[in-house]
Parts: sequence; structure tokens; C-alpha cells
Amino acid sequence: MKRRFARCKMTLMKIDYSAKAIRLTLKPWEYLTVSWKGTWFDRRVRGWVVGEVTVKDDRIIIPFKDSKIVEVKRIVGWDSNELSLDGYEPSIGFIHIDLRPLQSIKIVYEKKKAVAQAKNKKELYEKYEVRGEE
Repeated sequence: MKRRFARCKMTLMKIDYSAKAIRLTLKPWEYLTVSWKGTWFDRRVRGWVVGEVTVKDDRIIIPFKDSKIVEVKRIVGWDSNELSLDGYEPSIGFIHIDLRPLQSIKIVYEKKKAVAQAKNKKELYEKYEVRGEE
């Protein structure tokens, strides 16, 4: 193993937001308490919730999540396929974007690059490689 760490599931933690402390269960009846009270980031994370804690050899990483609720007015659900991009929004309906022209351009330039590489024409290969990336 290169790096040892353990991710603590939420079910193995007890979080006391008033005391600003987390009690991690190591094994039955054995706990480790970690406090963030008085730390440099204490004011930054006020009102945030604690995520899954990661325990390393030399430190403990406590992720915080902002619990602010964001109101979304319009949501579009997207489905990405090789040849199309499909979406749905209730007020608009179904949205279909055909990606076949892009796919055919990609195939054409892949073939041109293969021919240039087979003929050992480095300049031509690089020219088509740049065009294929655009």
C-alpha cells in the first residue's frame, strides 16, 4: 500500500454541532473525538454540515457541505449518446440534438490520420491531428 487511510461512514459518527465535535467509532466501545472548535476555519463553516470524515496516519480530514438550499426554476434532464444529445423540459418538451455530423467528421479525420501515419508522412499526420481536435 502506498497511502493508508480510512473513510468513516456517517453511521459510525456522532456529530455534536453545538460543541463542534465529532465522535468516531473505532470499534465497539472505543471512540475518537475530534473537535473543530476554535480552529482557523470555524467561522467559515458555521451553519454547514459535516460529510464523511477521512482518517489518515498523520491527520483527519473533515469535509463540510454548505446546507444552503438553492431554488432551481427550470430543470432540463439530459441523456447523452454517441449520436445524439436528448433532453426534456416540461414547458419546452423534448429537445433533440443530432451529433451524427460531428461523429462523421471524427471518423473521416481518424481515417486520414491513419493513412498519413501508414505512409510515414509526419507533417500531414500532425495537420490532421490538429484538425481532429478542433
